Amino acid sequence: MGINMLLTIVGIMLLGAFMLAANSLMADNVRLAEENEYILTAIALAQSVLDEAKTKAFDAATVSGPVSSPSQLTGAGSLGPNSSEATPNPDTLFSTGYRSSTKFNDVDDYNNYNRLVNTPRAEGYRINVIVQYASTTYPDSIKSFTTFCKRMTLTVTSPYISTPVKLTYAFLY
Repeated sequence: MGINMLLTIVGIMLLGAFMLAANSLMADNVRLAEENEYILTAIALAQSVLDEAKTKAFDAATVSGPVSSPSQLTGAGSLGPNSSEATPNPDTLFSTGYRSSTKFNDVDDYNNYNRLVNTPRAEGYRINVIVQYASTTYPDSIKSFTTFCKRMTLTVTSPYISTPVKLTYAFLY
């Protein structure tokens, strides 16, 4: 009878160890699935800002008509909204949407733009935007002078994701 009792105790210990490992694995999978959901939301939020910017003119100089030379565009050191286009920092949702959608009229108005987004599932998404001039043939190459290419980099952070999400897009004129 002693050996049966010993086998039963060993069996219960093995079952307990297996259940503990299985529970840990399931908890890790749930955490990973949740973080992936938050990452997908971050990508969608960045894409919505990018889509909003795509509806705007390339530059303040191109709002009313075309330009023929990059020298006619806003200077590299002056990218961003002018005083009449200023939005709160961070921009938050109000009754008719985000203020950037109505105040901004060209792509570089989004330079140094910050948006705070709260969703039904998670709050505290921060979207930061940088707009820079880039090479028209190699948009990863940032330029300190005007070109017919502006590169927008959107970075999304959240308390629910471990690594910021970055999206980059090149606007060509």
